[in-house]
Amino acid sequence: MKKKKISIFIVSLYSGGAERVVSILLNYFKDTFDIQLVLLQPVIEYEIPSDQQITVLDKNPSNNPLLNVLRIPLLAFRYYRFLKKNNINTSLSFLNRPNFIAGFLKVFGWKGKIILSERTLTSEYYTVKTIGDKMGRLLVKKLYPHADLIVCNSKNIEADLRTTFKVQTNYRIIYNPIELKVIKEKIKQFAPPASITSKPFTFISIGRLNYIKNHLMLIKAASLLKDINCRVQIIGKGELKETLDNYIVAAGMQEHVIIIDHTSNPFSYLTMADCFVLTSNFEGFPNVVLEALACSLPVISTDCKGGIRELLTPSIAIDTPATTDIFYGEYGMLVPVGNAEVLAQAMRKIYFDTALHQTYKLKNFNRAKNFDVSAIMMCFNDLLNQY
Repeated sequence: MKKKKISIFIVSLYSGGAERVVSILLNYFKDTFDIQLVLLQPVIEYEIPSDQQITVLDKNPSNNPLLNVLRIPLLAFRYYRFLKKNNINTSLSFLNRPNFIAGFLKVFGWKGKIILSERTLTSEYYTVKTIGDKMGRLLVKKLYPHADLIVCNSKNIEADLRTTFKVQTNYRIIYNPIELKVIKEKIKQFAPPASITSKPFTFISIGRLNYIKNHLMLIKAASLLKDINCRVQIIGKGELKETLDNYIVAAGMQEHVIIIDHTSNPFSYLTMADCFVLTSNFEGFPNVVLEALACSLPVISTDCKGGIRELLTPSIAIDTPATTDIFYGEYGMLVPVGNAEVLAQAMRKIYFDTALHQTYKLKNFNRAKNFDVSAIMMCFNDLLNQY
């Protein structure tokens, strides 16, 4: 039987949540669909099938945001010709720029199905602070309605597109997958020796060092915990590395806070940690929290817009006002965005309250099972067969 042809379109397969999902899709469906991978940049850091067909759409990329916007029609025409030439009738794109390009296909009269995958809170990503933000918002409003379906990885993201941008089309929620079988093997590989009993209580955070992830909030909270035997490990790299390093030195926190470069295998650190902390200003559906749950780690997170409530406190409606204090959810603790003092209180609580720590530790792996790759890929399989 002839396999259905599908194009999966993303900027690159550089490290990131959407990129990881694409790599899983390519490997999981390599024998089910005839998938063509389309990239804007030829960067691949994730494992993909050895015989995967790859097309690079933009061989002369620009660092100028305005020029990138102006080139969208040209790239959309290239993408249109590629789809027509290869008789592909379904396009699944990830992230803003590929979504803009795919949304432009209708201008050229393309009759195939356009599926956009939106993976972050668009109104927070485009904050109207710059001309680029304003253009991004305009493109969402004008091009996203051309999609036959928008796949969001949280209910909050769908609500944002519907209400803030008035994008009226079909929607479907598909959460991010986690490969529990792979993770369990990595956890076994990095299981800490039984002899390690005297290490400091370790809070860990993983993510790019940028404004969105707000690691400065975590460092400030750690500065309020010098009286207890704990340390903070931050794994990541990014534009704020020097700023954060300087703050750590100025605050005299060198012995309490360590920044470690990005690692492709975080489980050697996660298995040695005692609690995971997410301090983001906003999120999509954070893979790092899924990984922490899979490692049976208690989680403290900001009550940020995005999918964190659906993950840690599913009984709380997404439109409930944000917490102003510590909120004890079913699978983790929420604290106000940007409030280092309340975060420090939550960190102190999980440090001293061994019963609470154990409760989350026992529950969280089972929570991660709800997002196992087999269940999530069934959702994608239904979608790709339907469209």
